[in-house]
Amino acid sequence: MMQETISRALGRRVRRIRQEKGLTLKQIEAKVHVSATHISEIERGNTSPTVGALEKIAQALEVLPSHLIDLPAIPELRVQHGEERKSLSTERGMVVLDPLTDRSARSDLSYFVATIKADGQVEAAPGHQGEEFCYVLEGILEVAVDGTSYVLRPGDALHFKAARPHRIRNLSPTPSRSLWAVRPRLFI
Repeated sequence: MMQETISRALGRRVRRIRQEKGLTLKQIEAKVHVSATHISEIERGNTSPTVGALEKIAQALEVLPSHLIDLPAIPELRVQHGEERKSLSTERGMVVLDPLTDRSARSDLSYFVATIKADGQVEAAPGHQGEEFCYVLEGILEVAVDGTSYVLRPGDALHFKAARPHRIRNLSPTPSRSLWAVRPRLFI
């Protein structure tokens, strides 16, 4: 019974990632030579993949194999105190990320507060799987998605598919702060 539950959870994760990337079973088959029928059986939880097949499927999905099999449940409740969090500086110190999700929690989401220095920006991302949500707390942000710029002020929110190229820039003369939710989880 336990094996069936793990197989189904693994299958759901493979299907979700494949669909987020907009890939068909035939496209996966063409990339890594694992039959579309076998991948379909895995996605439905009817069979467990071999380690070799799992590695090939992960390669086609552009994720680490561990991302497919790391299936422990999220604890029902976890309190994280402010002093437990560690900030991360990026973009040559122009951006500070304060993770709100516990790094040890098994979650598909990342929540964090991004503080961008005056005139700072997050370099253009060509796009990646998943989705992003931004809620501006302080300052004025310009979020460009697919070449279209959106100017966001405190209280404004933006939600988009992350596969679209995007860039973030602080238009304020002071640091901006924004709350972000990103799926799949960032390793911050």
